[in-house]
Amino acid sequence: MRGVFATTAMVCLAGVLAHADDSPSQVPCAVEAPGGQWSDAARWIAGQSAAPFSTALTPDQRAAWNDFSHLSAAEWSNLKRQYLNRIDAWRAQNLPTVPAGLAFYPFGGPDAANLLAFYPDAREYMMIGLEPVGCVPTSIADYTPAYFAELRQSLSTVVAMGFFKTDDMRRDITQSDLNGVLPLLVFLISRSGYTIDGVTSIGISPAGAGPLANIAKPEVTGVAIHFSDAKHGARTLRYFSMNLENSRLRRRPGVTQFLRNLPDTVTLVKAASYLMHKPYFSSIRSTILAKSRVVIEDDSGIPYHYFDPAAWNVRLFGTYSEPIQMFKDWSQDDLKAAYDQPGVPPLDFGLGYRHLDHSNLLLAVRKTK
Repeated sequence: MRGVFATTAMVCLAGVLAHADDSPSQVPCAVEAPGGQWSDAARWIAGQSAAPFSTALTPDQRAAWNDFSHLSAAEWSNLKRQYLNRIDAWRAQNLPTVPAGLAFYPFGGPDAANLLAFYPDAREYMMIGLEPVGCVPTSIADYTPAYFAELRQSLSTVVAMGFFKTDDMRRDITQSDLNGVLPLLVFLISRSGYTIDGVTSIGISPAGAGPLANIAKPEVTGVAIHFSDAKHGARTLRYFSMNLENSRLRRRPGVTQFLRNLPDTVTLVKAASYLMHKPYFSSIRSTILAKSRVVIEDDSGIPYHYFDPAAWNVRLFGTYSEPIQMFKDWSQDDLKAAYDQPGVPPLDFGLGYRHLDHSNLLLAVRKTK
């Protein structure tokens, strides 16, 4: 679940991490590929190939990586069969062709798999989450059996349920050698079928956004992952670690200007803790409504009544159920009434907090003038 929390982890964006004696055991890490090549390192971290590093592995490392590789392959295959392939089929049938541009996923955390599945033809991707970027171990020797066990644990809910739980993420990346979301992003992009060509630390300041090395006092930090495939060529996914609450944005004029200057987007919102139902998340809600050509969301995103029929063509899919107990106060009577009308198509994959047969999806396409 995407929710607000304050992380106490000290995160390294470039260089070595130093921790207090009572913190979890940590290893030297950076936003650098072990071995120097991100294409090789990404497949190693994703459990797809150990060939470039095989001669450097201890027997215990080799056995642990082999177990991680086999289990990850099986879990990813199951996720594709039950979820990602069904998104592909839904998209082919229902999502209009949109110009290649920016795909935006606020409140998404490191969930790159969903963004790439819903909008595979975008040229640029931008994700925002509360979790710190972190780093990856710089030495192959530090990819221990414990590291791969922690990586698999941190991925367990997204491969089983299609989203990350914030409480789990807080535990997994602040109390382990993972340090942040970078290894998760690398895993998900690589497993989604792409080659990772490079990774760069980035930030946003009042002067604009760019490489972190060029920004003296960043308001927020992030990472740019450059990846490619044969069909689309080179593309970039940017992840920024920030809180989108109004009061936080007001204290960050550079971020506010950056969001105001976004180009038109196609947007995904899911498992978003109903934050944009609240008045103190009105700024990001307004940004999405102003910038988006297409919005795909579940009921935890922007409330239904904000999609003015004069401006949006809205289609509903699946079944509207009351929010789960944690969010029971955010039921939408108007959305329920819309779902009660005949002709709402079914949804054959789970989305957000609800499982198959209980999930809802709203597709809003801005009307052209």
